[in-house]
Amino acid sequence: MSSSAASNSELASGTERRQLTRGQIVGLAVASMIPAVGLAAVPALMFVSAGNGSWLSALLSAAVTTFVGLSVITFARRHVAGGSLYSYLSLVFGPWARLVAAAALLLGYAAMIAGITMVIGVYVGSFLLSQGYAGGLELPVQLAVYAVALLIAVFFARRGVDVSVRAAVVLMAVAIPVVGVVVVASATTTGLHLAEQFSFEGGFSSSGVFQGMAAGATFLMGFESCAALARETKDPKRDVPFAVLGIPVLLGVVYLLATILQVPGLFASAERLAQGMSPAAALALNAGLGETFASATDLVLAVATFAGLIGFVNFGARFVATLSDDGLLPRRVGRPDPKHGSPATAVVTLSVIGFVVLAVAVIAYPDSLLSVYSALATLIVYLWVFPYVLICAAHVVLLARERARRPLAYVTAVLGGAAMAWVYLNGWVNPPAAPVDAMSWVALALIAVTLVALTLGRRGRTAPAPTPAPARDVSPPRGSASDADRVRA
Repeated sequence: MSSSAASNSELASGTERRQLTRGQIVGLAVASMIPAVGLAAVPALMFVSAGNGSWLSALLSAAVTTFVGLSVITFARRHVAGGSLYSYLSLVFGPWARLVAAAALLLGYAAMIAGITMVIGVYVGSFLLSQGYAGGLELPVQLAVYAVALLIAVFFARRGVDVSVRAAVVLMAVAIPVVGVVVVASATTTGLHLAEQFSFEGGFSSSGVFQGMAAGATFLMGFESCAALARETKDPKRDVPFAVLGIPVLLGVVYLLATILQVPGLFASAERLAQGMSPAAALALNAGLGETFASATDLVLAVATFAGLIGFVNFGARFVATLSDDGLLPRRVGRPDPKHGSPATAVVTLSVIGFVVLAVAVIAYPDSLLSVYSALATLIVYLWVFPYVLICAAHVVLLARERARRPLAYVTAVLGGAAMAWVYLNGWVNPPAAPVDAMSWVALALIAVTLVALTLGRRGRTAPAPTPAPARDVSPPRGSASDADRVRA
């Protein structure tokens, strides 16, 4: 593609000029995964299903997402694209894989935004309860919190990715020390009980470990989403792979250690957790940090969760704009903001969809916010499983086509794809409690309906869709210094 054509492609998708450094894209990628909330929530989510086997769930979660990440960066090192997995898959498979990924990821981003927004609502509600306001978790208050949270995220996302990066990183930096104090205080108070954990005292259940892995993996799903900002990154073929693989490696190890540190405290705080108290607040009280600190922790985590919401609104909007460019969604959805250059229409569209999804869920089950969140978190994992399995399969096909003698790459791609597939299949073989058990078929049904809608919508548009450009090579002209560097690499 010529430079002028490339420029037109960027303008059509509503993306901004290349401006993100490695530090910025890594910062936004990490902050978007809300590590402070993950530190507080991942061990508790795994603990519900796996008990003393939670550490194994955390280890498997980190390993499997790292294996998937290795497949993703194989494509990110070669191609620059705004559609992430959706764009990469079209380089190996036919249009069917691209459409499946489009349907799954469009739903995945909407569900992710809804899930993160709900986390904000739960923490704000918990804080209000601690301050004596009994209606903190009631439906009217929760809906109001959701609306305000999404409006704030839309404000930052519309103003451009650089503003979003600064906001997300600051929010992350504020929250992590507070959660760190809770984790260390809890471990110091209860001890680690390593013998009980590593011997799986209380019984070992493979289905429980895999269910725990699926629950905890919620905070690693979408780790590759920063690849959607490749066209806005100064050195995308180096910095995007670094950011993508850094998420499961860094956060996977952090969550594993946090799980080992927190499991004894979670056992000791079982009664408070059963009463609906957030894991961080329950651990803080059990560690003797006091009610004031526990309440402040909820508020800090609510604020920190905005980092994830801002990040995924940005990532999802770029993905939606790419679908618009390829004719799968109306052209106006990918329209850029004339002042900031961000895909403003896509930002608003995706945020409205996320709010509607969340509002319908909590209105349907107003008395069980925890059940709604558990179901939504599981749905997020299941929706992302399909493109993850496909990208691992694409990696294997690519290696075979190139006749690459890289046995370790084959092994990691096969293991990553197989483990992700089993995360989904385990929901059928060993179904969890209702309503989470229904998410297996709900994910399939939603993808099927969305797939049909995207296909019919594209065919029914009067304006012909341009030839999809899933990936754009931005390598310098042959013979340049950068080209020589790339050949040596």
